[in-house]
Amino acid sequence: MPHPRTQAEGLRAFFERFERLSAASDVDSLVAMYAPNFMIAGPNGAQVVRPADILRAIPRRRQLLDSAGHRETALIGFEETPLTDRYSLVRVDWRWRFERAGGQPTTITLPSRFIVDCAGDVPQIVLYMNDTDVATVARERGLLSPTA
Repeated sequence: MPHPRTQAEGLRAFFERFERLSAASDVDSLVAMYAPNFMIAGPNGAQVVRPADILRAIPRRRQLLDSAGHRETALIGFEETPLTDRYSLVRVDWRWRFERAGGQPTTITLPSRFIVDCAGDVPQIVLYMNDTDVATVARERGLLSPTA
């Protein structure tokens, strides 16, 4: 098993790369950070997701958030807990910044949890879990219409 400090530093860099790729809308590189089949679990249950699903979802989500005035997403918190020699639970906190024309800037901070497979040459996300997503909170704060 890698030294825990070394693995945590590697996973922090992994999520910093995730942040950069998201900002650049590099969908293909983002998809490569996930296992070929992974799970998403949230308030509405769990589902298996394939790469083709995420290739379609990322641009739609970006367009939706941009319509709400999304300007930046920043990784502001990171905590890793090794589960086994192979898997780690990673909790990250994301800060989403929105600015709409004529409106006050708004920030939304949300945690996400990931289970990451660290066995290969490159870590891969096998589970993404959240309690709520940023679009739901943006609707609650009036940044998106209830039907968006």
